[in-house]
Amino acid sequence: MNSAIKLALAAAMSVTALSGVAVAQTTNSTNTTTSTPLRGGDATEGFTIIYFDSLDNDTNREQHTRLEQMMADDAAMAEAQAKIAADPAIVAELQERSIELQNVIDVQTAADGSMVVYVR
Repeated sequence: MNSAIKLALAAAMSVTALSGVAVAQTTNSTNTTTSTPLRGGDATEGFTIIYFDSLDNDTNREQHTRLEQMMADDAAMAEAQAKIAADPAIVAELQERSIELQNVIDVQTAADGSMVVYVR
C-alpha cells in the first residue's frame, strides 16, 4: 500500500512538472518618449525628433534634467540651432511639423551620422 501511494505521488509530480504553466504578465510602461523617426537628405542620413516634454518621466529623468539645464544656457541652444540651420532637410522637416528653429534645444550626432534633435 505504501509503495502504491509513493507511485501515485511520483506520477502526479512528474505530470505536473511536465505540464508547465504559462504565466503572462502585463507591464505598465512609463517610457512614453515621443520621437518621430525621419529620413533626411539621402537614404543613409537619418534623424529623429524627440519632444522635451516626453522625457518627463522616471525612465528619462536624467536626459530631461540635462536638457532643462541646456535651455538655461543661451549659447548652447544657439550652437544646436546653428547646427540644424546648416541642414536644409532637417529645417524643412521641422517647418513641415510647425516646429520653429528657436525651439531646438540640443542635437546629438551618432557615429553613423544620424541625428537626434531635441525640441520643446
